[in-house]
Amino acid sequence: MNPDAVWHRDIESPMRDGVVLRGDLWRPDRPAPVVIFRTPYGRRRISSDVLTPMACVEFGWAAFVQDTRGRFGSDGEWKPVMWDQEALDTHDTVEWAAAQPWCDGTVILAGTSYGGILSMLGGAARPPHLAGVAAAMVTTGRRDRVEMGGALRLDHLFGWMIYMAADWLARNPEYADAENTALLGSLLADPAAAMRTLPLAANPLARLRGFPLDVEKLLTGAEQTLPEWRPEAIEVPVFVTTGWYDVYASSTIDTFTEGVAANPEVPYRLLIGPWAHTGPLQHVQGELNFGVSASAAAIGLPARQLGFFRQCAESAPVLPLRQVDYFLMGADEWMSADQWPPRGVVSRRFRLVCGAGAGRAGGLESDEVQVDDGGIDTYVYDPLSPVPSRGGRLLHLGRLAPGPIDLGRHCERGDTLHYLTEPLEQAVDVVGSVSMTVRVSLDRPDSDVFVRLVDRYPDGRMLPVAEGNTRVRFRDDPAVADPLPPGETATITVDLGYTAQRFRGGHQLGVVVTSSNFPHVDRNLNIAAPGAACADPLPVTVGLHTAGSMLTLDILPGERI
Repeated sequence: MNPDAVWHRDIESPMRDGVVLRGDLWRPDRPAPVVIFRTPYGRRRISSDVLTPMACVEFGWAAFVQDTRGRFGSDGEWKPVMWDQEALDTHDTVEWAAAQPWCDGTVILAGTSYGGILSMLGGAARPPHLAGVAAAMVTTGRRDRVEMGGALRLDHLFGWMIYMAADWLARNPEYADAENTALLGSLLADPAAAMRTLPLAANPLARLRGFPLDVEKLLTGAEQTLPEWRPEAIEVPVFVTTGWYDVYASSTIDTFTEGVAANPEVPYRLLIGPWAHTGPLQHVQGELNFGVSASAAAIGLPARQLGFFRQCAESAPVLPLRQVDYFLMGADEWMSADQWPPRGVVSRRFRLVCGAGAGRAGGLESDEVQVDDGGIDTYVYDPLSPVPSRGGRLLHLGRLAPGPIDLGRHCERGDTLHYLTEPLEQAVDVVGSVSMTVRVSLDRPDSDVFVRLVDRYPDGRMLPVAEGNTRVRFRDDPAVADPLPPGETATITVDLGYTAQRFRGGHQLGVVVTSSNFPHVDRNLNIAAPGAACADPLPVTVGLHTAGSMLTLDILPGERI
């Protein structure tokens, strides 16, 4: 640690409405740039490989870590969804810090997940003394609705609510009676049991006496949980970080691309590793070891961020103006580009070939190959026996494990279809966007279409690469329900986001299609009504019409193809 650094605890920062927030300060013995971290999870609990207060101190900068309004040491009222207030508090904290004698006038906002979202909201609020934003793993409501296609990240939301409930009960002993304590204990021990409750809005968490979250509103979507910000409003340098198995990977990448488009003269950096939405950004994810160079520590991620902002603060040349560093999985090496997707990518389409069933793969052929694709593959999805969540882009607050984990057992089920290319003669680099167009018919008015891009290894393992979901009744607009008349055929577009994956020679490129991924996604009860308020699930027969069903990939050409 910097031997000249001094730690100050319980530093008070007044907000415009008179509420006092508190934080801890690490600073050198001279005025220096300051990095502000704002968190609702406890200012002395920050644990992230992206950027930490100690990394800032080692770099010779100051770090101020603040409890958000109504949390831990800060005054005021905490509400679970108060993004407008958070934006104001972030703005005021930046301006307060810039006026302190230990700050040289340069202020950077930093954070991961909730803290990263606060940094983006603070940037969009345009505090005059803000010099940069370092945000990791962030999202907006708009992007999340597209990615989930009208469905709910159930385990994500439920896990977060249980986490907040445990913290709330520990800090409010007047509610820690035997009934509340036993109820919370059962939720922590088996959160999936509560998520299986029908109707969902009546789950046990809603009975936690005194809990300040309106569980029913959150689960029914009556209260939006994610904020919006305008990329064009952020006019300071931005460094965003995510991982290919982060639940917010696609949204974080969009933060970069939309920001660059809105403000082409503002320096932007994007870094994407093979990581999940966790604090430790390690080289081992799921059941794969990507090599020691894949970890955030190995690439010196904190120093990269601080070095970038130092260049910006010192008005030194920042070249190139935009830079993307991404980890190419499968090749297991870092790549660089000046935009996303990289220059030179081409769009390739693959047709589905009829013949998929329980344990049996259909074909996946380049659309340049003429095939007889006029068949229909079918499966029956029963909401009482959904496909269990396994790997992929998951949050780990509950009992799920994210990352590349074998899906072979899923493909043996009767409610799952999968399609594979022949073993590849040469490597194929999928770098950029992934989407799937599926023509489906149902014998109920609604269901989900959940699609995964997979890499099938020669040893039979089938590892998830990218994924997306569309709820059929929201096929045209995630905010407008339009039930599909039974027997009619609809064309569904599923956005699988982005990836960078080398499919090696001898591997097979594939897709897995089903109607559930529980509890990561809330179960569709197939009745064209909000599932959180219903208790009458019905099985549905899904027909996948291979004619017109197409996988579209961004391919990076080269000598390997």
